[in-house]
Amino acid sequence: MSKETVSTIGEQRRLNYALQPMDRDEFVKLVTTDLPESPSYFGYDAVMNTKERQTLDESLQWALKALSIDEVLAAKSTGAQVLDTRDPADFARAHLAGSIGIGLGGQYATWAGTLLDRDKPIILVAEPGGEQESAMRLGRIGLDNVQGYLNGGMQALEARRDLAEGWDRVVPAALAEALGSDDPPLILDVRKPAEHEAGHIEGSINIPLNHLRERLNEVPRDRRLMVHCAGGYRSAIAAGILQQEGFTRLEELVGGIGSWEAAKFPLVASAA
Repeated sequence: MSKETVSTIGEQRRLNYALQPMDRDEFVKLVTTDLPESPSYFGYDAVMNTKERQTLDESLQWALKALSIDEVLAAKSTGAQVLDTRDPADFARAHLAGSIGIGLGGQYATWAGTLLDRDKPIILVAEPGGEQESAMRLGRIGLDNVQGYLNGGMQALEARRDLAEGWDRVVPAALAEALGSDDPPLILDVRKPAEHEAGHIEGSINIPLNHLRERLNEVPRDRRLMVHCAGGYRSAIAAGILQQEGFTRLEELVGGIGSWEAAKFPLVASAA
């Protein structure tokens, strides 16, 4: 998929790699090699598009309902999932316990459609003023079951600090020092396998974010865990999931593998 919103047939004939002169077998091999996994919500949307649904404007009327912290807690106690759409660094610093953080600044809709339970209502925690965009971008991929948002965002927890949790974010130098300590962390790399194979921190384990929940049994609960991705977006989501699942010794590498490499610390590549 391209970021451009318009094109022409002539431009595509000149620039599109798949439209260059080639025979049929070469074309099939080219476009089917190294295909990424399609987001899990694609199939859900295909089925939903065959049914009559409320419009996006209608769903937003429900989504933009301001809820008190007590109302959010009540909804959460009956199965609602709390989605925090603030910046990943802010989510790591403090968030409503039990929520999942998927920031608006990244591939928000893709990860929300991949990781959220489509059968459970959603309550939003957003920066004040960001509630509509948070709900609208969910509605565009068929997640139209948003039931409201926390009125005032995280400011609503100022008097309820007992409801908040977070984790420490560690710079590369501190991680390098920790790896040589008596209690070294296990490094969990939540990037795609190809990213991990191209270069990773020695001794790290690789569980892609989209498979983390189904592979939690591979993550030891008695170890200090250091989570990272390429730049910090996916690792914040992963750490939130781990915290939901009861992991307590969590830390996150600030800036991901990019900051580790920029600090001139070594990477190893998997054998071909």
